[in-house]
Amino acid sequence: MSLQTDSSKPFVVACIPAFNEEGSIGGVVVRAKGFVDRVIVCDDGSMDLTGAIAEGLGAVVIRHERNRVV
Repeated sequence: MSLQTDSSKPFVVACIPAFNEEGSIGGVVVRAKGFVDRVIVCDDGSMDLTGAIAEGLGAVVIRHERNRVV
């Protein structure tokens, strides 16, 4: 994964928190990719396919082993 870009243009990233969102994460990632250079999904301990779906659509996925809701 390279973060280098044309220095005359800002590099825009969307960070999307998600927990058990396999039914909607695909649409969110696809729509976000139309506006940003990189999509990052923080999979907050999902027990479904949220992370796998996001990764399959080209998002960078950061995974928490368990949900971190306080």
